[in-house]
Amino acid sequence: MQAVTVSWNQRTIWLVAAMLFVFLLWTTALGAEPPSGPEPADIVTGVLEEIDLKQLKGKLRTDLGKPIFFKIVKPELFQRIKPGERVTVQLDERGRAIKLIEVPAPELQPS
Repeated sequence: MQAVTVSWNQRTIWLVAAMLFVFLLWTTALGAEPPSGPEPADIVTGVLEEIDLKQLKGKLRTDLGKPIFFKIVKPELFQRIKPGERVTVQLDERGRAIKLIEVPAPELQPS
């Protein structure tokens, strides 16, 4: 059986290659997306056009005229709101209203 001799240069090359491989694995792991958690929510402002607390759904129209349909998760948030009121709704990635911000009518200044 013949012994394989490796020169110092070949050892150095293998060591550097192994270190590079580990480095690439490590940086790839760091660059990977974190586990999916809650998505950032969308905040939408508009006039409430429809609300159905029995079917847990609603619709508002933005200032640009775009209809926004949403599901109601917490009906108690919408108990005092009526169609025609201006509201701001925070929606999750599934289109569920998770927060309601009532927008009061602006006060008119006497002239």
